[in-house]
Amino acid sequence: MRRTLAALMALAMCLSLTACGHFVSLMPGDASAAGQTGDAAQTPVPEEYFREQDLLAFLRWDDFAASYYDDTPVALSIRTDEGGFASPVFDRSSIIAACDALRSMTVTGRAGETTAVGSGTTYTFTMDNGSMYVISFVNGCLSLSTGLYTVTGGDGLWTMAFPGYGGDFDVFDLYFSDTVRAFADNFDVNTPVSVGRRSNGGATLASRDPDVVRHVFDLLANAAVVRVEDSPDQNIDLTQTTDYIFTMPDESYVTFTFTGPCLSVTASAEYGPVYYWLDGVDELPSVTILPESTVPTFAGGAIAGMREDIGQAQAAANGQLEGITVLGVYVDYTIQGQHGYLTLDGDTANAFIQQVTSINAAAETTAPMGDEITVFVTLSDQSGPIIVFTGDTVQQMVGTNHACDVNAMTNLRSTILTLAQDEKNIGQVIGSSTG
Repeated sequence: MRRTLAALMALAMCLSLTACGHFVSLMPGDASAAGQTGDAAQTPVPEEYFREQDLLAFLRWDDFAASYYDDTPVALSIRTDEGGFASPVFDRSSIIAACDALRSMTVTGRAGETTAVGSGTTYTFTMDNGSMYVISFVNGCLSLSTGLYTVTGGDGLWTMAFPGYGGDFDVFDLYFSDTVRAFADNFDVNTPVSVGRRSNGGATLASRDPDVVRHVFDLLANAAVVRVEDSPDQNIDLTQTTDYIFTMPDESYVTFTFTGPCLSVTASAEYGPVYYWLDGVDELPSVTILPESTVPTFAGGAIAGMREDIGQAQAAANGQLEGITVLGVYVDYTIQGQHGYLTLDGDTANAFIQQVTSINAAAETTAPMGDEITVFVTLSDQSGPIIVFTGDTVQQMVGTNHACDVNAMTNLRSTILTLAQDEKNIGQVIGSSTG
């Protein structure tokens, strides 16, 4: 008897469900991995069964909604179908405002079974652990794999500005740094004492000429953000970097780095570097930035007295300049057909500078021939000389060479080749030839 009643009850339940048509859950369905996607609604909901819900609840972003004030995303990026690139902002106030806008939104109904053709926009919130919350809209509707959903509210999200997508962003804004912003705003009252250029981490050429400092700053200040490079590993050479270094009166530095043709900025370690294409900076690589030095008539003697910048390097290596030390020495050489380079620092760099600057040269000029040795010195104030040797001569200025002591030049070559074999230095033979 009990078995008969149970069977009858089960049959009645099945009939009641089929009488109402296909059974459809009123819940959005199982969400994808929380914190990874905004595509939470996997089961379509017919209009007659749909009920209005808060957007974050509909997406099942309950943890996000409850914690974004304390666990604020480190970045918010936008990508549009028309622009085709992701552009981030990193300031907490803008990100919080965007989160508040999402929380104010309501899902009011279904707009279609499949994603409609239109202008799509995707917002990605990056958390400090690298996870992401992603939400997309098409023609103002929430876009999920199950279709489009009409929404209301969220005005604060639609009006947000992102670099390359409108808004008044200059180069300095891209760093989202109070220090960089203050550098730009206070440039006229706290003017840098020099500007330097450094390629691929090598030696820095620096100028204290106020006109050069101003010119480099103006080029950066007047540049316009065009777009963000979406595939840097494919479209730019990530191995080519150029730093423009402004030295401030308090000996602090503000550095702007270009990777290939793009300004590269890392405002968040979790998000990583962002590469910006700029308009108005084509002239930067051709700006003449040379060490400021006095070049008097050379009467012969140690080459430390040949130019002011070489003498300053010797004094720094000897510890005679208060507050200025040697950061490093880079040597590019071709000796007896062997081409290589050295990177020196610490006591080794100081000793090498002392040896180089003590070489004696004659007052008379002579034609340069033979091995080539170029010494780049970087001091802690981002200044430093470039000393060029060709054969047994040293260059005072372009076109003017003085004969050096032959024994001293032989010792210099020997020192370089010995250092090149020292595993503590970067002494790599990158090519060889016979001649």
